[in-house]
Amino acid sequence: MPQSPLSRPPVHSPFNVAGDRTDADLATLYRLQVREQADFALFAISPEGTMTTWNRGVEHMFGYSEQEWLGQHSGIIFVEDDNAQGVAEHEMTVARESGKSANIRWHRRKDGGRIYLRGVLTAIRDEHGTFLGYSKTVVDDTARKNLEDALTASNLDLQQFAFAASHDLQEPLRTLSIYAELLAQNYRGKLDAEADKILQSMLDATERMSTLIRDLLAYSQIALEEGDVASVDLNEDWESAVSLLRTSIEQVSAMITHDPLPQVSLDRSQLVRLFQNLLANAIKFRKPGEVPRIHAWAERRDNVWVIRVKDNGIGFSPEYEKAIFAPFKRLHSTRQYPGSGIGLAACKRIVEGWNGQIGADSIPGDGSTFWFTLPAS
Repeated sequence: MPQSPLSRPPVHSPFNVAGDRTDADLATLYRLQVREQADFALFAISPEGTMTTWNRGVEHMFGYSEQEWLGQHSGIIFVEDDNAQGVAEHEMTVARESGKSANIRWHRRKDGGRIYLRGVLTAIRDEHGTFLGYSKTVVDDTARKNLEDALTASNLDLQQFAFAASHDLQEPLRTLSIYAELLAQNYRGKLDAEADKILQSMLDATERMSTLIRDLLAYSQIALEEGDVASVDLNEDWESAVSLLRTSIEQVSAMITHDPLPQVSLDRSQLVRLFQNLLANAIKFRKPGEVPRIHAWAERRDNVWVIRVKDNGIGFSPEYEKAIFAPFKRLHSTRQYPGSGIGLAACKRIVEGWNGQIGADSIPGDGSTFWFTLPAS
């Protein structure tokens, strides 16, 4: 059985007696401290793929004692379904070529159980640059991974429920809408004014319910959409959103402008939807008799871009800033401003899906500035 280079020193170690410690002594002490750590696993793998070092974290996470571990091939720690031998060879190649890289994957314990580890691979070389293998430092991230998977499954269930509910609800709703329209066509003006009012209310209610169901389905799908993530030009995404709203913009002669916007690496379809919702919101809540003016610009702050969209609309009281991003939350009646109340909630869900933030600054009667953050890299 190979001997670990991290084995304990004899009892006459210089650390057990008073006196000055040399650099070699301090290095040995550091190795001893690492060896006893159980909250992370640190071990080295030779160019042949065998384990050459061990610490308590290895036993804690993988279940192997030092004697069982040293000299074994690293393939024993990888999930067999993932081609353990192939994964071991791939890690060796990555460490040799990159020098240092992040490592996140499922691993296999001695008892066959799975453990999700997050860590770093670091190449080990001698003074001549000869590759001597690599070290692997990992921490247990299984609990977070399991929670993430559970939430994904829960969101998938929600999406499936929303899809089924929207389909099942749309059918009777269409029937109601058809009969309401037939009644309106055949009897409007033939009954009294109250009857005409009731018929119109039926038509309005069925149309609003249909819109709510469609928007709810779209909202439930946002978190699960897996679009292509690529480097995209926000200027193009802004123009795409403007193009989709061309009819609404022309109807009110809205003035839409923007400063140069940056490039980011995100899903283009969701960026276009985000801009489209913010533009539609600004157009809807315009001041009566005044041409809507909407302007966008970007500011770099550390590792994020802050994108702002300013309008000259009716504005709102600052106390409602958080409320307006909640699903179905409305500050005005549907008679004043039609809609489902999902647009800004969808914006919030999109931005938070990128670990960003979203908010708005406004004064009643003096317009609003909506802002959100995007990762800069």
